[in-house]
Amino acid sequence: MRIITLIFLLLPITAQAYPVATSIGWGLGHSWTQADFDEPIVQDLGQVRVPSYSSVKNQDLPWNLYANFRFHQNYGIELGYLDYGSINFQKYISKTNTAGEPTGSVSRDATISTQGFYISHVLYFKVASKFQIQAKAGLMFGDNKYAEIGSITTVNEDDSVITDPESFNSSSKSFGKAQLALSLLYEYQKNWRLRLQVNNIEFDHSEENEQFSQWFTGLSVERKL
Repeated sequence: MRIITLIFLLLPITAQAYPVATSIGWGLGHSWTQADFDEPIVQDLGQVRVPSYSSVKNQDLPWNLYANFRFHQNYGIELGYLDYGSINFQKYISKTNTAGEPTGSVSRDATISTQGFYISHVLYFKVASKFQIQAKAGLMFGDNKYAEIGSITTVNEDDSVITDPESFNSSSKSFGKAQLALSLLYEYQKNWRLRLQVNNIEFDHSEENEQFSQWFTGLSVERKL
């Protein structure tokens, strides 16, 4: 029943006709991320653990490949593949005893990447002879990969320090999430367009108390077939 409802929502009656225009495109861009880290300070078995985080940095270059099917002057659908690239941040947990004396630390280097296929409703608004605005809403089906490596440092009673490398969480989770986008189309010559677009998707890692809102700004070249 859910699948039937999903198909009904994504493929309205207007999309059953042959498209009046079809185009394909490919683009690269830049992504940035808003992060919310909410891991609390924990006191357990005489140990106090205090977490801290570095700023989130973007690593890999994101890219987008897509096809547009326009069924009306103001409506169409878009199918595509979008790679948001990967982000990286450091997590540091300092450990002390109840007297405030250091007993060790944990250092983690986390990398997260998000990519997948999507389908979107597209509304077209003509603002000038060569310019159009597209407003998009749809679903993205993909996977979110999370990997952490780092080290554990232990301070012994004799004040000696031992640091060992360690592999922490490593996972790949499939998802189906809502995705929004807004773009500006410029027809610079017949059958050729440039597209400037902003995409947004949100995801979280509840086991680590981490939430992310990822944005992708891409510039694409589009060819009308």
